Amino acid sequence: MSINWEQEANAYKDDLMRDLIELLKIESVRDIEHKTADFPLGPGPAKALHKVLEFGQRDGFNTKNIKNVAGRIEFGQGDEILGVLAHVDVVPAGDGWETAPFEPVIKDGNIIARGTSDDKGPLIAAYYALKILKKLNIAPKQKIHFIIGTDEESEWVGLNEYLKDEPTPDYGFSPDAAFPIINGEKGIVSFVLTEKLTAAAPADYTLIRFQSGIRDNMVPHAATAVVKHAQDVAFEKAFQTYLTKNKLTGTITFADEAYTLELHGKGAHAAHPQEGRNGATFLGQFLKDFAFDANGATYLTTIGTTLHEDVPGKKIGIVFTDDLMGPLTACPTVFDYNTATQTATITVNIRYPQGTDTKTIGAQMTDVLGTDFAVNDKPHQEVPHYVSGQDPLVKTLLDVYGDHTGLPKQEVIVGGGTYGRALKRGVAFGAQFPDTKDLMHQANEAMPIDEILKSTAIYADAIYRLTK
Repeated sequence: MSINWEQEANAYKDDLMRDLIELLKIESVRDIEHKTADFPLGPGPAKALHKVLEFGQRDGFNTKNIKNVAGRIEFGQGDEILGVLAHVDVVPAGDGWETAPFEPVIKDGNIIARGTSDDKGPLIAAYYALKILKKLNIAPKQKIHFIIGTDEESEWVGLNEYLKDEPTPDYGFSPDAAFPIINGEKGIVSFVLTEKLTAAAPADYTLIRFQSGIRDNMVPHAATAVVKHAQDVAFEKAFQTYLTKNKLTGTITFADEAYTLELHGKGAHAAHPQEGRNGATFLGQFLKDFAFDANGATYLTTIGTTLHEDVPGKKIGIVFTDDLMGPLTACPTVFDYNTATQTATITVNIRYPQGTDTKTIGAQMTDVLGTDFAVNDKPHQEVPHYVSGQDPLVKTLLDVYGDHTGLPKQEVIVGGGTYGRALKRGVAFGAQFPDTKDLMHQANEAMPIDEILKSTAIYADAIYRLTK
């Protein structure tokens, strides 16, 4: 059967874009503060889930809602189940946007909004792949379960709830990363460093507050510090000089006997922190050289010296590399220092290869930081995951990608985490193409429209080949 998959995808362009824009307008950030019995992850993720299930019902597919935290769209018949796993939740918008993050804008062939590339654009592409197969009256010889999660960006409550009682797919892929394929993912764990505060003593500079970061998996773009210190023109000039020297932006203001400093860097995904400029560690680097109180000095020195621009984790003693999966990476992501509440914490997000583990990493960090900080790992963790390049799933997906693009086909292992690792034979497949700028978890997130349509064609062909 000869099918022009690109032609079939392009025929759906207007419908696809209409559905995608409708989905992008939903602010589907996990919001536990406003959870209810009906919406345990907050109203936004549930609303986005309902919208995708509405698309499925509209188009004649069987659907199922699992407690408003996950869902399924079904197609095909057979003994085996191919899972296509995507998510409707998004990370918070953060600052630095040139447009309203939940009001999609089309510019220069791109669609700009939070969630365009992670993961609403790829989700819609994969869904329209099912629509193409249905339109062509292709009857898959396996069941296809298009599974929708609602908190992939945090604790996977939705997918874990789904897998408790619903059938686990035999194999599958997640349209939530990059082409040509992601068949290996590093382990993921976050550690919270809690400073062991001492009795306060007078100092020329006193750190009152330090705040930065909104999620464990995001390099923080901005940071704010409140410093008690007499008004000092030299201090103000020093900050402006630091910003200029490091090509950063920020502000410094004085009121109520204290300075408020704001510094803006560049956000990025915590899986590749080298692509961002951590606003918090840069601010810490500036402040650490002033005569702060003991607690503030420890906090700022740790941020500005020990954690600043140390992606391999050398200064916190956790350097490790595996021949297959590559090096461990470390990224400080959430900072909270507040004298009013006696809070002083730093969250460090670690992506680690096979050959080490959470217990080992925690012990190594404690050896370095244990005098000043308690080191504790957070409950939600992922171990390293790998599907052999010889697996028929990997081979088929790479063949499809190569046939549609003519580009090299090779295995890829990353620090990011996707729903692909939820299945023993699970991988991530698209939808970002090589050489396309990665804007996931960043301000002005965008995805080229022609790549969404190209992905739709690739997904349709992939599902067709896997289930024929």
